[in-house]
Amino acid sequence: MKNILFGLVLLTLCVPFFNAQAQADRVPAAGADSVDAAGADRVPAAGRYDGQPFNNEVVLLDPLSSSISTIPDFFRAIIEILLVFAIPFVVFFIVWAGFLYVTARGNPQKIAQAHSALLYAIIGGLLILGANLLLDVITNTVAEVTNK
Repeated sequence: MKNILFGLVLLTLCVPFFNAQAQADRVPAAGADSVDAAGADRVPAAGRYDGQPFNNEVVLLDPLSSSISTIPDFFRAIIEILLVFAIPFVVFFIVWAGFLYVTARGNPQKIAQAHSALLYAIIGGLLILGANLLLDVITNTVAEVTNK
């Protein structure tokens, strides 16, 4: 049973990585001719890149979106990613605690075990869901201290 549960958890955590694709674009070489087959200038005079492939050179793009420009935004993005993984675990442990209640059949020790499992699942869920609130409190506190 433990091996099956471990395999399911591992599979759940690995699925996003199987679907991930590296994003790469080609950029013009320094000093290279920047005119395409139609005669249009693909690289402006200032040397800015317009996103069109050129000269088989590959550059990895910044994986962070332009909305992540500060450390609190970065942590908020991490928390949002963690929520995607953590909420199913919380639901699983609440269901597991319900299963323990059903299989206890009036046994006080098993009921106490099921009660503590449900309590810990709810506390964990509240901590996970409260992570954004905690981040806001810390961010506002740091901003207030640095502005004084």
